[in-house]
Amino acid sequence: MTLPFLSSMPRFVRACVLSALTLTLVPACGEDTSSNPTTLSASERQELNQRISELEAEVTRLEGQLAEQQQQQGATEQEKQALTTEVGSLKQQLAEARELLASQDWDGVLVKLEAAQGEVERLKGVLAATDGALSLNAGLVFGSVPFALDQTFTTAGGDSLKFTELRYWLSNVKLRKQDGTKVALANSYHLIEVIKAQAVDGTSSPATLPANRREQVDLVAVPAGVYTGIEFSIGVDPTYNDDLSRQAGELHVLKNMTSSTWMWFTSYIFTKTKGQYVKADGTSDTFAWETGTNADYRTVNLDFTAPVTVNSQKQVKVNLRVDVAALFTSLSPRATSTISANSATERATLSDGFKSMFSLASVENPNR
Repeated sequence: MTLPFLSSMPRFVRACVLSALTLTLVPACGEDTSSNPTTLSASERQELNQRISELEAEVTRLEGQLAEQQQQQGATEQEKQALTTEVGSLKQQLAEARELLASQDWDGVLVKLEAAQGEVERLKGVLAATDGALSLNAGLVFGSVPFALDQTFTTAGGDSLKFTELRYWLSNVKLRKQDGTKVALANSYHLIEVIKAQAVDGTSSPATLPANRREQVDLVAVPAGVYTGIEFSIGVDPTYNDDLSRQAGELHVLKNMTSSTWMWFTSYIFTKTKGQYVKADGTSDTFAWETGTNADYRTVNLDFTAPVTVNSQKQVKVNLRVDVAALFTSLSPRATSTISANSATERATLSDGFKSMFSLASVENPNR
């Protein structure tokens, strides 16, 4: 018996499955159960117990979020009491499910679980109706001037260079609450880029990625709440980086951001920085810097200057200042024109540089 999959099914389908499971667990009418009792294996009983525990944890989480929502919206005492009564009834159902499990009333356990799951889904719907939205604007600059391709910039070390491409994965966005807990935003894998048109690698027929400048991502279904900071990562976490068959957000192998040359495995390329630089003799040459192993994954934490409220009536826009000059604080294309799989030390330095690019410019929190 495997029960966790039930939560992803439509309710009427779950009911059918539960009915089928009940037939396998409960003896037919008139059967002599004293000589042939219906039993579950230890693993099946453990799975039922685990499902009850998961629902109990989900109810606790929903109770906290709904209470916070009521506080934000100025709920009446009657509304607060209705929520308390509803959650209390749900907790009682799960307590009864545990008692039925102890008494080996499998039919009763399944019925209680189905009823509790249905109510949990309804409460999730109530909460989702108050979800807000987040815009994350990662504005690129080079020192004090806007960033652009094919424009000459001078680094702090005196290097003169132009860029032909800048790309990186901004992933795993989380908002930090006042109590320090974090709310992860689903499927937040976003490709930030300033590129020229380029052929797509790995296709049997010609395809082209169009020229693009993308510095902003818009996230919906942000849980209502009061938040004091934001966290995000540069790169792709090992769960997806080690298995390109997994898909989430914008991750895709046909974006020219994967490589089969990273060490001994295929992985995502976390960052690409390419362009031309002026050599000591006055001539120009190209540089190409990439990161992409799990060791190159970096996480950025930023505090808001004041708490922000997110709900269906209030959205938030976080404006970041992303200073590309930070990449050249400890690296020079004249000394290191190529950074790739075999450049562990330089990759670590470059990854740290990407992390240090980000600072908070402003936070906008208007009503819709």
